[in-house]
Amino acid sequence: MELGPISAFDGFPVWYKDLNGLRLQLNVNPADPFSGITPADLPNPAEPVSFPDNYPEEAFYMSAEAEMTTGTQERARLVLALEAAFVNEVPRENEQIVFGRVRIRVAGLRANETYTVTHPYGINTFIAEPDGNDPTVGEINFTEDIGGVNGGDFDLALNSRVDPFLQWNPTIAPTAPAGYIGDPAVEHQIIGSLFEDQFGELQNIFRVEGPGIGIGSPDRSTTPGLNPDNCIETKNFSVLGKISTIAGVDVTRATYTQNEIDNGVIDVFAVSDDEPQNINVGGAGIETASLQRFNNQFFARVSFTGARPPNIITVTNLSDNPPSLKNITPIDFITATAAFNTDTQELTIDAASSDTIGSPSLTIENFGIGELEILPGETFTTSVLIPPLQLTIHSSAGGKITIPVSVTGSSTSPGSVIANAGEDTTVLSGSTVTLDGSNSTGSITSFSWSQLSGSAVILINPDTATPSFTAPNEIDTLIFELTVDGEGGPSTDTANVSVISSADAPIANAGPDQIVQQGATVTLAGSATGIVTSYQWEQIAGNLVELTNANASNASFTFPTQAGTVSFRLTVTGPGGNSSDEVKVTSIPQNLTITRAEFRTRDAEWRITGTSDTVGPNASISIFLGNDLTGPLLAQVPVDALGDWQFRVENSTLQPDETRAISVQSSSGESLMNVLLTVRS
Repeated sequence: MELGPISAFDGFPVWYKDLNGLRLQLNVNPADPFSGITPADLPNPAEPVSFPDNYPEEAFYMSAEAEMTTGTQERARLVLALEAAFVNEVPRENEQIVFGRVRIRVAGLRANETYTVTHPYGINTFIAEPDGNDPTVGEINFTEDIGGVNGGDFDLALNSRVDPFLQWNPTIAPTAPAGYIGDPAVEHQIIGSLFEDQFGELQNIFRVEGPGIGIGSPDRSTTPGLNPDNCIETKNFSVLGKISTIAGVDVTRATYTQNEIDNGVIDVFAVSDDEPQNINVGGAGIETASLQRFNNQFFARVSFTGARPPNIITVTNLSDNPPSLKNITPIDFITATAAFNTDTQELTIDAASSDTIGSPSLTIENFGIGELEILPGETFTTSVLIPPLQLTIHSSAGGKITIPVSVTGSSTSPGSVIANAGEDTTVLSGSTVTLDGSNSTGSITSFSWSQLSGSAVILINPDTATPSFTAPNEIDTLIFELTVDGEGGPSTDTANVSVISSADAPIANAGPDQIVQQGATVTLAGSATGIVTSYQWEQIAGNLVELTNANASNASFTFPTQAGTVSFRLTVTGPGGNSSDEVKVTSIPQNLTITRAEFRTRDAEWRITGTSDTVGPNASISIFLGNDLTGPLLAQVPVDALGDWQFRVENSTLQPDETRAISVQSSSGESLMNVLLTVRS
């Protein structure tokens, strides 16, 4: 798959082209019945599409969806798409992303059983996960999105499975509308899969195989060799995609040269599709000229008249209908070299602008010694200890260049030897201790260790970097000296070894168990006896929380807004080893709980469940959007005789607000505030 130039209208690639050469473009026209976009998808349905103020949150280069009904009358859904969207789901400049999506959702399955899904882009096998309400009922909820997650990076979508594009089978009537790969309002058989199933047939199909899925389903398999009780399938897909009528154009460079007053030249480089294109450039003070083509690269050098180059030039692809254009400001072209001499430790930089009339100022981007200016016609020289890998030079006329730094001069001297006896340490009496001088530097010819003070010990291999000895049985401090010899030597350094008894081994105390309110800030008060060099808290059970100061004696966290217990382990470490202790933190029982709070963006689906002590024929739960009870009412649902309640609906007209939270209140007055939602695609 390939991608085209970036659109000047909305900042997305003008097209994506699959391996068959089929080129599709975005279609965000709500008046086009084949676009999949309606006026309701725009912030202002009465106004025309504009970017970013009146633009849909998502659009598609290609989308192919298929649905079936399982034997339990639940839905099986397949979504295959190359989708354009935004980092934060709101149209904004520089937040455009494109990704290839494979989504499979099947409900009403047997929990923990294996199911196989065959589709045009492969075969996936799943174990149905319990859906949270009935442990015997399972579901498949799989989404694979491959593409950019930051603004731009449009080429990452090329790594997705969505290639080649799927389209209506042209041998089966009706044929696709002219200029499109299908009509999303009409289900139709497709072509495009490169994979073959177990029968040697191309996988232009949506098939789910697993225990009992076909019993009672209107989509039971009719394929010979498959058990219809355990298989459902369909060849009908809803397909949308518009065949690109434009190639677009990107301007990769527009640099000017001016050596004479009142005239100069502009070098224009552009790219478009590799098919023949008619591309020209125009602007104030220049004559319109055609760009010459080689493959998908285009170039022209045009003259301009006037004291300065035009502020804006326009590059237009006249072969497109309507013509594609890009406006760009010409900038100067910088030539530069940078060299470092190891003998003089001088960095020398020569740089010049293609604008010798305007003489724009040139500055060297900060590389550790501040931003520096290069005066016109002069060589810049400065002293540095080590050279930068590369330099970036900016021009006040807009030009920019990054160049490598070449190096000349003598090779680096090994330098004088420097002894490093290692860090001071604390050890247990009777333990084996290893001294470490391996971080000594230079051209070392010999190591020599000696003991300066403390109870005498016998050093084993004292003429190596890492001698060892047995710590004495009494408490003491031993001092050792390392001498290294070699070029520029000798050099010495010392290391202290403190000997302690086993009675000083650390013993951890994680503090007493606690009972707290949901949402409260909890402090874990740890302590220890003996000699301790480090503390480390870790969570070992319960809803995951974020620990603050996990490597200190006292850590803290915010208890989840759900009933339950979270457990932690404190481990202390010292010369005498390590020790651990555990603590439990339990929430005060509440009458009202939320056990699941989830929103799925693709289907605008809410899944919220919980429990309440308030039961009876009129018992209900009110669910509000936001972090308190003043937000919009999402739903009011009944509480059953066992105290359970749930809200589950697709295609909701209400979506999470900026807080991404809900608040609930029971009919008896209990409430839970600011319960964070899990938002899934």
